[in-house]
Amino acid sequence: MIRGPPPAVLSPGAQVLGYTVERQLGQGGFGTVYLARCEGQRFALKLLHLPRVGERAEREVSILTRLRHPNVVGILGHGYWPVAQPQFAVIAMEYVEGSQLDAWADAENPTARKAARVLLGVARALAAAHADGVVHRDVKEANVMVRASDGLAKLVDFGIGDYAGARDLTADILPPGTVDYRSPEAWCFLRARREAPDARYTAGPADDLWALGLVAYRLLTGRFPFDGPDVASVTEAILSSAPTPPHEENERVPRTLGDVCMRLLEKTPEARTPSAQVLCESLEQALEGSDTTWDVPLCDAYAGDSATTEGEDLDSFEQWMNQPRRRPRRGKRLPEKGAPAVNEMPPATTTVLVAPAKRGAFRTWAALAGVLVLAGAGWGLAGPVFIPRQEVATPGKSPQADRAAAPIRPEATAAAVALPAMLQEDSATVTTQPNQMQPLQITSKPTKKGMGVMARAVSTAAACTALACPGPQVRPPPPPEPCPVGAVKAMAKRGIDIGDKQPAEFARVRPRIISIGEGPVEVHLIGGWEGLPGNSVLSGRSIVRDRVYARLTWATTSQGDSFPVCFDVYAEEGPRGMAREAGDDSPSRARIWTTAYVKAVAEFE
Repeated sequence: MIRGPPPAVLSPGAQVLGYTVERQLGQGGFGTVYLARCEGQRFALKLLHLPRVGERAEREVSILTRLRHPNVVGILGHGYWPVAQPQFAVIAMEYVEGSQLDAWADAENPTARKAARVLLGVARALAAAHADGVVHRDVKEANVMVRASDGLAKLVDFGIGDYAGARDLTADILPPGTVDYRSPEAWCFLRARREAPDARYTAGPADDLWALGLVAYRLLTGRFPFDGPDVASVTEAILSSAPTPPHEENERVPRTLGDVCMRLLEKTPEARTPSAQVLCESLEQALEGSDTTWDVPLCDAYAGDSATTEGEDLDSFEQWMNQPRRRPRRGKRLPEKGAPAVNEMPPATTTVLVAPAKRGAFRTWAALAGVLVLAGAGWGLAGPVFIPRQEVATPGKSPQADRAAAPIRPEATAAAVALPAMLQEDSATVTTQPNQMQPLQITSKPTKKGMGVMARAVSTAAACTALACPGPQVRPPPPPEPCPVGAVKAMAKRGIDIGDKQPAEFARVRPRIISIGEGPVEVHLIGGWEGLPGNSVLSGRSIVRDRVYARLTWATTSQGDSFPVCFDVYAEEGPRGMAREAGDDSPSRARIWTTAYVKAVAEFE
């Protein structure tokens, strides 16, 4: 099984089935979405990596084709690319210029009336889907877009959706989905049948309604209704604890709206709101009976005296335990005293982004402890370590001997459980250059024999001196590129500051030289942060120049949490990118040392 999402492999200006790519909009577990133009119109172009998605690409096309509704993202066409040797399914959809629901709520600080209208839009989308036998199975804030022009809510990303009569594609007991949004009945099924390998849980409309209840609660209160120090305790709360009603958690929530939310969070499908259509009617009735109290922002706005952590991620267990039960802050943040004003409205984004909500530093610590325990069990207490290495060995000495004798830095001793590398012999995953229209092939190419890098440079310089050449032919580093949408914010939430570095490796092998091609790449984190522990997989793309650069845009932890990131790869001796080792002077392939550092950046230089 391939872990992590497909890396962003398309550069601005790339041509895909007649569409011109402008920029990346988002990434999810199975695909990447780009803003693209065709005949002067803008579209959201979703590329699904066929080796990862299999039949799910056709499933998503089938669902979107049968659902034509104002609150469901519209499909405009689909195909396969490259045409000669398809590697991606391509879905052209309407471009929803706006923000994900959570980003919209954080920036807009909506009133109860605006929140209810957004929830009504999602309920109408689900009512249409359920009436046609379709279950979304991944309702969450990241899959609801709020259009900037009129506040219309659009339900997006039916990539793991299902419909009546469709062939079962699930290989596990539970279908794919976001763990935090699973219903109580799904957890009960898993507990009762975890030892039955052939058991399969079938998600239905009630699961979508439960997930929408969680979305509604967070929209109204800024908090998740169930919490705890670890996954087990949160699951137990979902199964047995009643959440505090939204109108008690936040007195600005109208009672009728809080009651609608609470009915969605009933523990059993029989007690829950019976259908999305009934939910629509309940929200419409609540809006009809609304008064001026519905027009007050649900949360406190940021002000000059609000520079606190209230309502935000907490940085200690004591703070988490003593969190004040007040409304969180929302809206445009004021600049710090003496700092220039910055527009903090989140950039426009679109259909795909998968990032489960973080609920406090203590749970992150607990998850990290679990990862390290599991890693220790599989690798021993010491585990593989990060072995520093100078890229130019001293003549006459064995590089391997140097590496074996090299001291281990204290911060680099975390155990690493990483995906087996994209290696067959010493070869990493390869595709053609993303800005070319040649077929994307995943192949392994034998290493070329020839002069080393330094020898080639010396001979080139000598020839140019004799022929009066203007200078050596140098392939410049790749041009600057913005980080993925939401990456900097996602890293900050997980305690990753810009400039932070951690050791990593291109392959889970003993440190050595491997061959790597230009295209999709995965790097395995050795060190880590509280919110991104060791063993996590960082996905992105490699760029082969006179050095080998890697731009990493997506992280997947060993617990299954995934979110956008922005990491550059640095060699151990300091410079950005990896030095090319002797043995392959191909313009699209190089030999590099396996260990490196990843550095958090605000943009790719």
